[in-house]
Amino acid sequence: MSKLDFKILKQKWNARVWQITLNGITLTTPVFMPVWTKATIKWIVLDMLKDPTYIWDLPEIKLILANTFHLYLRPGDELIKEAWGLHTFENWDKLILTDSGGFQVFSLWLGKNVEWSIIQDGGGNHDVKMKLTEDGVTFRSPYDGSKHMFTPEWVVDIQCNLWSDIMMVLDVCSPSGADKKIIEKHMQMTHRRAKRAFDHLKPKYNDVRGVLFPIVQWWTYLDLRQESVDFLSNYARDGIAVGGVSVWESKELIREVVSYTASKLPTNVPRYLMGVWTPEDITHAIEEGFDMFDCVLPTRLGRHGQAFATGGNVKINNAKYTKDFTPLTNDCGCYTCKNFTKAYLHHLIKEKEMLWGILLSLHNIMYLHKIVEDWKTAMLK
Repeated sequence: MSKLDFKILKQKWNARVWQITLNGITLTTPVFMPVWTKATIKWIVLDMLKDPTYIWDLPEIKLILANTFHLYLRPGDELIKEAWGLHTFENWDKLILTDSGGFQVFSLWLGKNVEWSIIQDGGGNHDVKMKLTEDGVTFRSPYDGSKHMFTPEWVVDIQCNLWSDIMMVLDVCSPSGADKKIIEKHMQMTHRRAKRAFDHLKPKYNDVRGVLFPIVQWWTYLDLRQESVDFLSNYARDGIAVGGVSVWESKELIREVVSYTASKLPTNVPRYLMGVWTPEDITHAIEEGFDMFDCVLPTRLGRHGQAFATGGNVKINNAKYTKDFTPLTNDCGCYTCKNFTKAYLHHLIKEKEMLWGILLSLHNIMYLHKIVEDWKTAMLK
């Protein structure tokens, strides 16, 4: 029996509002998850996500995402286990989803000008930072160069040590534009990893806090997407994730893959679309039937002086805002928009006062949170 209770509240065409209950916490989907990479959302105090002073009349955020790769390396999953898990470590009393670290390990390759096939096959004399094998993936820490290995089983154990509520399997992220034969090889490897991960979790499923999602990848090859959905749906006991749709592809291809894949996924579990972040892409994905979203870009853009707004991002460091005494946006009631003008935010960024990043990051998170909440309100009428 699943530990995650998922029931429908309303459905209109493909879009849906569902209620999730897990580990005593209940939330409704669709939901945007702020990214809590290293047990913190950069420049944001977590209580701000629940306090009406900052979020206006929106419901509090109940699900955030943390990064297995970084937390394993620092401060270490064993230390976090000693602290009674991430919830206690960071004083967060809602739900936490952790990724598998697969994309972060793949990202180590991105900085090296070498062919993926060379790395994957372990050949050549290149000074690469990761190596993919049947057992798992070996990599060197970007912090101190120490050598580590992730296996499907070990990544489940790490996430259990973190006391994650929703865990991800260790997948293989193929590079955009790779030969289809290589991508198909990676797909089969991911399927074998998924089986290993679920076989490893099965004996202790009722004793640990978290549930486990498989991940469908394979870029824009729709036939491989179909094959992967067919295989991984066997393991979608509590939910299923879709990745590889927001890494360098055109918007048209993203939309095509999202629409196609959503139509093939199981309908009776949560569907998590990984790494999609623009307001228009989230809206499209909701219309296609996805339930959960995340991305680091809202806070990253905020730290670089950009704010979401109807009609396009506001780049607050532009000189035209020097004497603009209007609110950041007129369609958001967050703390930033209610209390500060563009001129003040422009002043903060010119003076390099970190408050600008706090205020813009808060706004960007709340802007996406409002999109999904407005969808729920309209659907439930």
